[in-house]
Amino acid sequence: MKFPSMLMSVVVAGFAALPLTVSCRAEEAKVRFAQGAKIEVQIARPSKVDRNQGGDFDNKTQIIEPKIKITNTTPQQGYIGYKALFLLLIDSVAERGTSKVVLEHKFDITLPPKQFMETEAGSARATYDENGIKWGWKYGTWVIQVTDPKGEVVLTKSTAASLEKQADLIKTLKLDQCYNRQWKPCPEPRN
Repeated sequence: MKFPSMLMSVVVAGFAALPLTVSCRAEEAKVRFAQGAKIEVQIARPSKVDRNQGGDFDNKTQIIEPKIKITNTTPQQGYIGYKALFLLLIDSVAERGTSKVVLEHKFDITLPPKQFMETEAGSARATYDENGIKWGWKYGTWVIQVTDPKGEVVLTKSTAASLEKQADLIKTLKLDQCYNRQWKPCPEPRN
């Protein structure tokens, strides 16, 4: 007995039997990652702590702890073998337009249909003073980039529109490196 490429199951509702067709092949249910997955990066307002510890009364220290949640919204397709790169950048208070990568988090994505995964990216600390003599760094932006099993970029999401538009640039950003507004490496500003 030969079975067609589609499985048939029967749903009984009262006295009527209704056929329900379910796809067996992944190609038929192919939904691109950017449409089938939802990414949320939760960064609570960076907590300001350590006032008056070894400095002036108006110095501030931010503790930044990003949490990433990825939800597969499709009921027919899972995403396995995908990889993600998350970067957290802080901005110079002394020299506007200069950012520094302070946190890098790489992780694998395994998302069965209609499931979600969460990961914590770690923590970063930024200390600054915006009054009088300006110095230090404070929370700036984040970017996350997802690649498929072939290594092709399937999603780039950021709080900085200029980073989203330059998806090929993300993998070149390095930890502890400073960048200007055009996302080119630059020296660290004097504080």
